[in-house]
Amino acid sequence: MEKPIISVIMPSLNVGDYMEQCLSSVLNQSFEEIEVICVDAGSTDQTLDIIKKHQKNDKRIKIINSDKKSYGHQVNIGLKEARGIYISIVETDDYIDENMLKDLYEFSQDNTVDIIKANFYHLYDYDEEIDLRPDTSKKNLTPNEVFTLNEKPLFIEGHPSIWAGIYLKEFLDKNNITFLEAPKGGWVDNPFFYETALKAQKIFYLDKPVYFYRESNPNSSSNDFNDNTLPIKRILDIYDILEENEIQDENVIFFFYKRLFRYIEIILENNDNDLDSLDYETCCYIQNALKKIDYDIVRNELISNFKVLYYKFMSPLLLQHFEEM
Repeated sequence: MEKPIISVIMPSLNVGDYMEQCLSSVLNQSFEEIEVICVDAGSTDQTLDIIKKHQKNDKRIKIINSDKKSYGHQVNIGLKEARGIYISIVETDDYIDENMLKDLYEFSQDNTVDIIKANFYHLYDYDEEIDLRPDTSKKNLTPNEVFTLNEKPLFIEGHPSIWAGIYLKEFLDKNNITFLEAPKGGWVDNPFFYETALKAQKIFYLDKPVYFYRESNPNSSSNDFNDNTLPIKRILDIYDILEENEIQDENVIFFFYKRLFRYIEIILENNDNDLDSLDYETCCYIQNALKKIDYDIVRNELISNFKVLYYKFMSPLLLQHFEEM
């Protein structure tokens, strides 16, 4: 095949229940000038069998074995192998609209737009009933025009949804943007989301859901909450990115703080909203993140729920009970 326009990177690990639907949705795109890079991390179910079956009939597919069970490592392998002008990342327990790549690439402006992003559906399919809910986090973001993050900081509101878009490979290479190679999923979409948004000179947002994000897979990394520190570790990584890029825009910082506090809420929600059940390491990570905050923004701009969280976790009594144990 001649040089593809879009390289679709598909990291997989034991997603046999979803792989057929996902891969078929990619191969059946109305936009055909693609290569499909399947990076598998040692699946022991039927995942590889499904990929190989399709590879026999579609030479656009390339299979690579990853030596690490790490989403970030797998995507980085795909980035190194990719020959396309744009990069797409599709998570293999999801699927995409048949026109997703066509709709996104239409706004590339002769391959000059760094990030072309669209809306997505939250997909719930318990007990064979499908519930689709369009994401609303960017409902107030004016679509269909090119912008930078400073011009429209609302772009970083809500889920990173890095998969509901395409990225100019030249832009990623020029800025040395890759993924953190944390074990498993590791919430590594967060720093990638921020680094690309901060460094992009041209961003385009299409307010049309084109990606089906499966919330109901119990084995997905986003539903695996064995390590309470992961969300805050990624928040600290984003702090580093903000500092490296000397970001001082208060609107960008405001939306980042909203993410920080939302992640603290998620940690509590996954621990029955019982602050006392959190371990010492998690509390230390949260305190370290909150110590970096501009308190004036917390006091003047954030909602009361977030202020309450701030005072609870910044209390000197938070860690004291561990010392008394």
